[in-house]
Amino acid sequence: MIKKIYIAGKVTGLPFKEVAVKFCTTATQIKELGLEFVNPVELVQNNLFGDAEIRQSSEREIWVFAMKKCINAILECDGVILHDDWMRSKGAKLEVEICDQLGIPTFNNLNDLQEWNNSQRTEPKAKK
Repeated sequence: MIKKIYIAGKVTGLPFKEVAVKFCTTATQIKELGLEFVNPVELVQNNLFGDAEIRQSSEREIWVFAMKKCINAILECDGVILHDDWMRSKGAKLEVEICDQLGIPTFNNLNDLQEWNNSQRTEPKAKK
């Protein structure tokens, strides 16, 4: 079964274009490893687009809305890859804490993710 990987990193306070490029680049790299990905930028944007009420909310309410969507997505993933800036993000630190508490593996780089993915593959048992 193909593993699904969530991408975590700093979003709030950064220019949207910079964030979009950073997360899309990581998504492409994950896909090249043969894994599925969850891009939280796309996830939140898709949900905000369809919810006029939340788009008119305060910055704090939008952040809470986004984090609820992201946390739910993490719970459906097999692992989380961390951008270098994750420690400067309140949301990413919360995501990592949830992963730590629930035993969801986190990865600091693509090499670690690839090694983990390779270790998860099991050979079919030979028929007797």
